[in-house]
Amino acid sequence: MKTQVLYVLVSDSSDYYAEQAYVSMLSLRRNSPSSSIIVLVDTTTDKAMPGRAAVGRKIMALADRWVVADIDPSLPKVLRSRLLKTGMRSYVSGDFLFIDSDTVVCGPLDEMDDCSSDLAMCPDHHCRLDDNPVRKDLVTRCRSIGADISGQEYYFNSGVIFARDVPQVHSFFKSWQENYRQSYAGGLKTDQQPLAKTILNSGFSPAVLEGKWNCQLPYGVRYLRDAVILHYFAGSFTIGDSALYVLCDKALLDEIRRTGELPQAAQDVLEDHFKGISQISFLSPERDMLFWTTRRYRDLKRSYVPGKFSWLEFVLKVRARLPFRKK
Repeated sequence: MKTQVLYVLVSDSSDYYAEQAYVSMLSLRRNSPSSSIIVLVDTTTDKAMPGRAAVGRKIMALADRWVVADIDPSLPKVLRSRLLKTGMRSYVSGDFLFIDSDTVVCGPLDEMDDCSSDLAMCPDHHCRLDDNPVRKDLVTRCRSIGADISGQEYYFNSGVIFARDVPQVHSFFKSWQENYRQSYAGGLKTDQQPLAKTILNSGFSPAVLEGKWNCQLPYGVRYLRDAVILHYFAGSFTIGDSALYVLCDKALLDEIRRTGELPQAAQDVLEDHFKGISQISFLSPERDMLFWTTRRYRDLKRSYVPGKFSWLEFVLKVRARLPFRKK
């Protein structure tokens, strides 16, 4: 594979980004061994990584190139991370495929060498903006940073990005970083809204990658069988018993950090990405997913404690005993 694979890593002992990146890089080595790995870090992460026990040393050993960006260590971690991500085009030469750390590479990436576009990504939620179940929230967030994306066909997910080393793409990333700085100063810390603003203002829309290149859980079930890159969104789901994917499990990540070795559950994922899905899972159609995005659902979920007393269960039990009659 000629296209380089790029990871951006800003991590310390208070998070599990390094452990997740380690598993992702191992899956890449297993399933796409001809790929060249670049890891882009800030100076703070670079200094800390050798002290991250076996995991830190193994990540550095897995990388074909270790690129260190001089970013002010006094800046908050989230800002350093996003400045690296939005600025990665200026730190790395040559075409690259950027992959988020919370991913599993499920197959060879060689086909990406044939991509004819200068910039390409997958749509968020694997759908057009008008069909996105959180469209209203996305449009509102973008308007808060001065971008009306309501007329756009797609809202893109930034977890997997193919980027050529050409002037137009360099210019795009420069604008993305400027928009991110402004957005962060206004209190919005995520990078996808500034990305949407950059696409809107530049008129340079990325090409649409097939869903298999960024199979987003839980939305991309139809792409799961043929997934090349599985994106399990570690930060979007509860770590613990209700984790949708095994690599969101804090206990498992703690074990990786402590031993530098993969527990059997993580090894299984490298062999078969389906095995990472929670043992008890279910599919849900669009109508139910729309309910999941409401405030009422979030309030109910917070109130519900399975197997224990909760205010929600108490109210439901009382209601069940009241003499309501349907008319």
